[in-house]
Amino acid sequence: MSRSKKRNNRKKQNNQVKKNAAKNVTLVSNTQTLRKTDIENRIAQKEEVKNPVEVEPSIQTNPVNPVDKEASKPISGKPETVIQQTTTPLPPKQTTEPKAAAEKPKQLPGAVIWLLNVLQIGVKGALLVALIVVSWVKLTPYFRMDRNKDGDYMRNMAENSIDVLALGSSHMQYAFNPGVFSAETGYYGYVFGSVCQPFSESYYLLKEVLKTQNPEVVIIDVFTLLPQSQVCYADGTYYIAMDMMSGDNRLEAADAIPDTVDEDTALGYKLDLYMNHGNWKNMDLDDTDAILKNGRPDSGISWELGYVAQEPEVFQYTPLIPLEPETVIALSENEKQWIDKIDALCREENIHLIFVKTPYIENQEDADKLAGIWEYLDSKGIEYVDYLQKAAELEWFLDMDGDTWHNNTWGAEIITKDLAHLIEEKGYVTRHNDNSDVEGIYSLAEVRTAGYLMNEKNINIYRLMEYGAKYPCTILFRYQGKGSSSIGEYENQALQALGLNHDFIGERNKNYYAVVQNGELLRESDQPFELQVGAKTITFTAADTLIDGEIIGSNEELQIVFCDNDFTWINPIGINYSNSAFWKNGCNGWSCTVE
Repeated sequence: MSRSKKRNNRKKQNNQVKKNAAKNVTLVSNTQTLRKTDIENRIAQKEEVKNPVEVEPSIQTNPVNPVDKEASKPISGKPETVIQQTTTPLPPKQTTEPKAAAEKPKQLPGAVIWLLNVLQIGVKGALLVALIVVSWVKLTPYFRMDRNKDGDYMRNMAENSIDVLALGSSHMQYAFNPGVFSAETGYYGYVFGSVCQPFSESYYLLKEVLKTQNPEVVIIDVFTLLPQSQVCYADGTYYIAMDMMSGDNRLEAADAIPDTVDEDTALGYKLDLYMNHGNWKNMDLDDTDAILKNGRPDSGISWELGYVAQEPEVFQYTPLIPLEPETVIALSENEKQWIDKIDALCREENIHLIFVKTPYIENQEDADKLAGIWEYLDSKGIEYVDYLQKAAELEWFLDMDGDTWHNNTWGAEIITKDLAHLIEEKGYVTRHNDNSDVEGIYSLAEVRTAGYLMNEKNINIYRLMEYGAKYPCTILFRYQGKGSSSIGEYENQALQALGLNHDFIGERNKNYYAVVQNGELLRESDQPFELQVGAKTITFTAADTLIDGEIIGSNEELQIVFCDNDFTWINPIGINYSNSAFWKNGCNGWSCTVE
């Protein structure tokens, strides 16, 4: 290469170096300018924050941060002019004095915290217990599979309809017949008895009745105060009586169970799901209706009104001879307490209280204790009737009218009738109102009673004529007139009381035929006749009485046929005049044995 060519190349290189150096200087200068401008802008913004000044914003299109702008453009040899953006300053930061450290809440004393925790646990526990109790109470009735429904029947009676209430053991249940009481007085009676009913339970049963009724007379048999009652006492006698109660009254009665009943049994009586929970095994779990029905009160009534009927079985007259006391046995303080509570409740409710002892075979210990009972009642001014002493006067006989402990239907008629006369004579019932809701029940009770008293087992013509004049029945009468008839004035009046319109003394020689229903004479004649009575055809001939063509009884000279109005029972009584002894009380004149 020539020397001149080398020189020119060297000169070009030197010029290029100078150009590059100039570029570097410009770049450094631009960079320094940018840094200086950025620093100044930052200082200015800090000053504005400290001293805010309202500044009119300048209009600028596409504002770009200077730094971003420089970074986005290629570096050129000429320094570029940096345009500063004018913007509305940011709102100043709130300058507040530093808050003091928040104070910590005061801590409660440990004892208070412990107490609050205990209370919280107690409330939860109480709610749990309440839930358990409510569930227990609600579930309990569904497990009483064989519960005593007598309480439901009483509560279903029309409110304030019962005039006279009888309480006590089975001695009262068999002795007081509301059907008889209604027939004698027109008043409404009711028996709220239970087996071996303890005197404490009689008190609570009286309270139960007073929830819906306002009786004017309460009659209570004292048998369960006597030593012989212990043979029938059992723990279950309390539960049977309690099962007739409801609500708080039932729980109060459970609390009053004596200490002689063990604690486990007493607890079972009070919370009887504890005792009956095993009954689920006997439930038909597929029969939901039956289970639900078991838990509801029964909607029925007792058509017998609490009375228990026992038919006569031994037909002989055995006098009941009461024993005289030898050593009087006083009542215990507990026994006195329950008598006093019953007496106080009756006085508070303006109820006449009468204690009785129905006929039964007593022993000497019972006679001594009974004397103690009467002495205490005398001291308290409480009325009582001793039917052991009155049995002979009332012609009440063992066997014919009752057995060792209980009256039969005939004996119950005697005792109830005497109580009815006592209550009526003393005017104890003053608020009686005929009640259409219960009148039908008592009418039906009288119909049932007629069947108990006049069916074919009874051959006592005197009692039959008395019953026929009081109770609903149909009487067929056939009489062959004869001068030798043994009908006297008493018998003549008794026959006329049946509804017969004939003088059997003044016209004793005249034949007479008649049909009477419920005291109303349907037809009479001195000649045989035929009559339709309900669905039956009654036919009289000179010698016989026929029902639907069938001869009834024998062809004695006088025949009285006692029937119920539907002819479901028929009791023909025949009398021959030659046997005048027939018209005597007792068994003289006819056989007391019924085949």
